[in-house]
Amino acid sequence: MDEYFQAVGALPACFARPLADIAPETAAQVHEVRLRTGCPLWLNVGGALRPAGRLPGCPPALAALRPTRQQMEEALYALCGGSVPTHQTELAEGYLTLPGGHRVGVGGRYLSHPREGVVLQTVTSLNLRVARARQAVLPPRLTELLQGRFTGLLVAGEPDSGKTTLLRGMAAYLAGLGRAVAVIDERGEFWPEQLRAARPPVDTIAGLPKARAVQMALRTLAPQAVLLDELGGLEEVRGLEQGFFSGVDYAASLHAASLEEALRRPQVAYMRERRMVRAVVLLAGRQAPGQVAGVHLL
Repeated sequence: MDEYFQAVGALPACFARPLADIAPETAAQVHEVRLRTGCPLWLNVGGALRPAGRLPGCPPALAALRPTRQQMEEALYALCGGSVPTHQTELAEGYLTLPGGHRVGVGGRYLSHPREGVVLQTVTSLNLRVARARQAVLPPRLTELLQGRFTGLLVAGEPDSGKTTLLRGMAAYLAGLGRAVAVIDERGEFWPEQLRAARPPVDTIAGLPKARAVQMALRTLAPQAVLLDELGGLEEVRGLEQGFFSGVDYAASLHAASLEEALRRPQVAYMRERRMVRAVVLLAGRQAPGQVAGVHLL
């Protein structure tokens, strides 16, 4: 089954049925499905966003679909497996992780309570990102860097450019060198179910805040290299700082569409001031997921 059909199958029938009727050759290129209250569905096909009605051979039911508020609530309920409260921690961060590694960005009205924290009150948009099994090709300059000490290395790219795909490839390459690798997978996206059989011999800590997970890995797993999913804000980087100066190599992903954008991020400036980052690996973009555009030493 193509990953697209697995992903849309998590939606209620009012969305899943018309989405499942698109041509298989189109489905194989879909990266994202965007649902918004009262608006046509939009899909990211091969890196380009377009309304569903402009897809080749779009089913009439899909072209006519305009999600109602009730349908959006039903979709959230279905994506949470029938229990929204059990996903409050994820929802407070604005996302859901589905079986298979698919991820859903959640937009709407949030409330912040002093004791209860952030609570989603009304959902108005859902961005279903299809997780696909891709192989990253590591260029010679990157493999040469990984063969020595590389603390710290940032993988920068715009959303949907394959940052996690490249980090998977790096983890496999390091494990192949005989390095002890720990992967900090806060959102549980590194090795979804369809990729578990191909997972290299690495240690994984999932579901915990990065700073806590890094300290746990250092105390219990004795890693030589630590790979992190998306690097958060300045507070998160400060929490990670102690781990960076522990004799262990680190690589983390970061949202940025260019080297200039990456260097302007406050957390990168902070890391550079403290000599926590040595190189930035820049990805090519949405239309070439996982492909490296350049490796820049700092």
